Amino acid sequence: MAATLGLLVAGCASQSTPPYQPPTSQTVSASPALTSDQMAKLCQEAPDTCRRVQTGQPLLVADVKAMAKIGFGSDAIVTLVRNSRTVFHLTANVIIDLKNSGVSEQVIDFLISTPNSIAGSTPVPEPQTSPYTVQVPPPSPIDETPPPTPGPDYAWVDGDWIWNGGWVWVGGHWALPPFPHAFWFHGGWSRGWGGLRGGFHRERGHWR
Repeated sequence: MAATLGLLVAGCASQSTPPYQPPTSQTVSASPALTSDQMAKLCQEAPDTCRRVQTGQPLLVADVKAMAKIGFGSDAIVTLVRNSRTVFHLTANVIIDLKNSGVSEQVIDFLISTPNSIAGSTPVPEPQTSPYTVQVPPPSPIDETPPPTPGPDYAWVDGDWIWNGGWVWVGGHWALPPFPHAFWFHGGWSRGWGGLRGGFHRERGHWR
């Protein structure tokens, strides 16, 4: 009996739970899209952007411009925007400002697609054009070669010209249709009709 009791005590001791370890303080690690050196440079040159990236807050257009100015690659910026779940609604003026700030077409195209790819709404923001009817004919559409699709369910949305005191091309992008078997009706510019006094009128694109 004593031997059996000793074995039971020994077995219980060997299966005892490890001592309690107090939880360590939670710190925000560097984004996987950036190296430690890139994160350090971001925090030094754009501290507000660094804080938003590290805490997963929505990013601003100013953050995208700051990252492009520092020299981050397009893939890194796109990944950071995607991780932040930020939805951008870009006007013509903002698109032009991004281009003038050195932001790549790849990044701009992704920002344009965020209402659909992130929020699930209409993929093409309607730029605020003034006036709505333009007297100057738009140039011919640019023949774009779509990049590889992000997935099998995506549809290609063609680019279009927008008017901002002059014609500016907004490139096409991949977007997720809002319902099965939907396709994107491009819309675009055509000469005025239905009582419009000449000029060129832009019909909004939509899913069908």
